[in-house]
Amino acid sequence: MVATNEGDSFPKLLRRFADSTPDLLILDSQVDMPDDPDIRNRVGKAELVCGWHPAFIPTSVSGELREASEMYLQFFASHCNVEN
Repeated sequence: MVATNEGDSFPKLLRRFADSTPDLLILDSQVDMPDDPDIRNRVGKAELVCGWHPAFIPTSVSGELREASEMYLQFFASHCNVEN
């Protein structure tokens, strides 16, 4: 499962994150990350894609799912158009 934050969907995204952790989480910006230390610990370190969008592969994702998430993130990052 991949989760992205678009428009005003962030509260829904956080509710879903509490229910089931996505394999990959991409936010519009770092300020969209909640201050909740539990969520911050669960998502791990951000990698910036397409210029400024923080992407996270949660710490609970392992094995083949982590490998697939990393491959998808690399593909996504290499195929985005960054406009200045």
